[in-house]
Parts: sequence; structure tokens; C-alpha cells
Amino acid sequence: MTTTYSPGQQWQFSYHPNGHTRTVPLELYWELEADPITDDYMLNEITAAELWDQWIKHYINQRDDARQHPHTVRILWSVHGPGTAEAAPFQTWDSRLYPGGNDDFLTYYTWPADPDTGERLQWTRLPVVDKLWRPGQVDKGGFIQEHTGWKPSPLQPTVNIDHIAQAADTTRPDPVE
Repeated sequence: MTTTYSPGQQWQFSYHPNGHTRTVPLELYWELEADPITDDYMLNEITAAELWDQWIKHYINQRDDARQHPHTVRILWSVHGPGTAEAAPFQTWDSRLYPGGNDDFLTYYTWPADPDTGERLQWTRLPVVDKLWRPGQVDKGGFIQEHTGWKPSPLQPTVNIDHIAQAADTTRPDPVE
């Protein structure tokens, strides 16, 4: 059975242009379409449940995106560590949404390895950050995990919002007519 690496596990990698080597912990950071609506609020102004309802009404039910099931949203992944924040490798980028191309962590850095054993990092074993919306931890988009208890599996490409709502025993408001 494959397990998640321990938080704080150190990884060594080098910057391609100059060979500068760093050893730092890495983790996967996730973002759902429009979950940064939290940028417009302070924790004392709105609850996670209210943000969930607002996000569903304004960003999910009102989409005119015919490329996928209307309640399925893409999960964007990045690799974070001290001084590092790059797109995660092995994602399929839609050039209509991301005209900049497929640059990712491996575009700029070598493949990370355990500095003690030399074992190459397995990307799907990196810890996934907890994004929350509560005193002591107020994260961009944290209302989703806070309200539903859900967070994605490493490098999961999409999620159906109805499945999250059902699993969390919440409801997705009916579309606004």
C-alpha cells in the first residue's frame, strides 16, 4: 500500500538554469474554479456555508462552459514549498484557458529526490494541503473543505460538485432562473 509522505519530508532538487540546489519540504496545493472568492471577505464577515452557497449560485450554476458536465469543475494543482510555487507536473492544460502553455515544476527544476536515500519523489504521495475557513486558518478557497469536509486526492483532475455536496450531506442550491 502506498502512503502519503510525511509532512515536512525534505526533497532535494536543482534549478535548471544555474544548477542551484535546494532541500525543502513540498506539498500539493489545490484550487477549484473561482474558489478565491474568499479574497473579497474577512472571516468575521461570512461563514463557510454562506461562501459555499454563494460560490454555487454565482460560479457553478451560472457557468456557460459547454466543455464538461455543468457541475464538474477542474482542479488546478501546484507544488508548494518554502520559496517554491509552480504548477504541478502531469496535468492536462486546456490551451484556451491557459494560453501560456504547459510550464510546470519540472520545466524549472530537476525531479526531486530524497536527499538521504536518492529515492525519486512520487508526485501522488505528496501531502495535500488542508484549506480551511476558521479562526487560526483562513485559506483562499478554504470554505469548500471547511463546509463539506472534502479535499481532493493528489492530482485528481476534476470533481463533481453534486458528489461533494451529497457526501457532505449539504445541498447544492437549485440554479437561479
